[in-house]
Amino acid sequence: MRWQSCSSHNKKQEDNIKHISNLICNVMYKLANRRSLYYATALKAELTGLQQHGGGGRHHDFNHNLETAKQNVRIVVIGAGIAGLSAAQHLLSHGFQKTLVLEATERYGGRVNSQKFGDTFCELGAKWVNIDGSHDSMYELLRNAEGLTKRLKQPTRVRYVHPEGQGDHQVKVPGRMVELIDTLFRQLCRGFKVRDKVKDGGDLQSLDNVMSYFQSESEKLITTSFKEPAEQLMARDIFQSLFKDFSSILGCCLEYVNIQHVTTCPLEGQETNPIYVPTGLDNVVEELTNDLDVGQLQMGKPVGQIQWKTLSEPQSVGCLDGSLYHADHIICTLPLGVLKTFSSILFKPTLPLEKLQAIQNLGNGNPVKIYLSYKRPISRWLKSNLRPLGSLLQLNDLSSSSSSNPKPNLNPQRSWTQQVVEISQVPTSQHVLEIRVGGGYYDEIEKLPDAMLLEQITALLRQCLSNSKVPYPQAMLRSSWNSSACYLGGRPYFSVNSSARDVQSLAAPLGHVAPTLLFAGDATALQGFGTIDGARFSGIREAQRIVDFYNKKLSV
Repeated sequence: MRWQSCSSHNKKQEDNIKHISNLICNVMYKLANRRSLYYATALKAELTGLQQHGGGGRHHDFNHNLETAKQNVRIVVIGAGIAGLSAAQHLLSHGFQKTLVLEATERYGGRVNSQKFGDTFCELGAKWVNIDGSHDSMYELLRNAEGLTKRLKQPTRVRYVHPEGQGDHQVKVPGRMVELIDTLFRQLCRGFKVRDKVKDGGDLQSLDNVMSYFQSESEKLITTSFKEPAEQLMARDIFQSLFKDFSSILGCCLEYVNIQHVTTCPLEGQETNPIYVPTGLDNVVEELTNDLDVGQLQMGKPVGQIQWKTLSEPQSVGCLDGSLYHADHIICTLPLGVLKTFSSILFKPTLPLEKLQAIQNLGNGNPVKIYLSYKRPISRWLKSNLRPLGSLLQLNDLSSSSSSNPKPNLNPQRSWTQQVVEISQVPTSQHVLEIRVGGGYYDEIEKLPDAMLLEQITALLRQCLSNSKVPYPQAMLRSSWNSSACYLGGRPYFSVNSSARDVQSLAAPLGHVAPTLLFAGDATALQGFGTIDGARFSGIREAQRIVDFYNKKLSV
């Protein structure tokens, strides 16, 4: 079945992006008419000798020796996420001292965003780090962080709540059924059945997208594993919940996702024993900034134009505040959502068609995270994590159970609470709940008024627990990746229109002889695509590309 939000998802996202694009384009148009700002900034720096990363646009000749090159090569890294900071750290460790990182926002870390909330730390972006002994992995960085507490993800008690019945009369979901289906679904996630289908050449239409694959294979498993119609119906509900769980990680409808994402991209958090940092994953980000001197990481610097290497123009990065930075190499780590919206106007000259096409082909999801904080310990009324099954709530139920003034009965299929995957207590907290959402409505949920969201999630909790006294939370924290003009989405995925070739095309450096414009970020890494590991690998990869260029060119 198709998520009903899918048909409206693209239109709403397009409208949102057009609005933001118009705002940014207006700013850029004004700057274009005040281009003297750029030239005045550069001229003043030349005259006073204070432009650390300037040089008046003159091309440096580094044919003397390697050490001279390391002291004078100007490298601008756009974006202070994991990819950008990893690239800068790697370059500095190899002696390239004129490395500058420009970050559009007032916060570094990119998709790692830890917030103190209630009595704990909550992750609005990436949370899990897979145990990986590879050199330069996030796990290695975490392991080497002194004095930082790390914890393994522990199995938690989860109770599936069926829509039929109330209190003691609620339909019980057998634990053995849940365990069996969970095992079968993990096999589907690892692509076991995909390889069989390709090998046999049968029913390849079910491989059009991840949802088609999940539905066709799960139906076969249900009919062979469960004989009673009631059991089969319940099994379908459990599988559906697991589909939403998978979708919640990507932040998109699974009908948009290429089957290649199942076969090549294990999702963080679905590994057996990933680890997390109770005091916030952003502690690892701090490790990456230790080698940056004052002035080498500049915040509040949204980029307005990237002038990359041509025969007639010097290479430079211009920011929307009028500042201009000349560079011998530029490493671009802009989020995929920003590239999708602005790549045609950000780069001068325009990027090659193959790279522009790759940017448009790749998918860009918007995972939604919601945290609720309560005054008293939630263990007073919540004994285990909850997973609502089926169409548990309808909007008229939500209104009548949580308000003395019921609202009009809207279309129940538009209830965002039907997309709730799991309600869980944050392991390090006594007062904070995490709400995970999957299947659809990501952009709509992000825009819901706080009061409406709080009312409906409280109604959902009361119905799941058959307890009308479940309190309202005293505070809420929620992600807003898609609404931020500096992100325009949360993480990339393989869309049905994309393939590994698009990742390779996006990652390919540009430049006639030297790699002058390079691309890094989680959308440019086949290994760890869409993850913070992929972001780190890609940043180090592009930094090493520059190191190798000078080692090869200048080493004796």
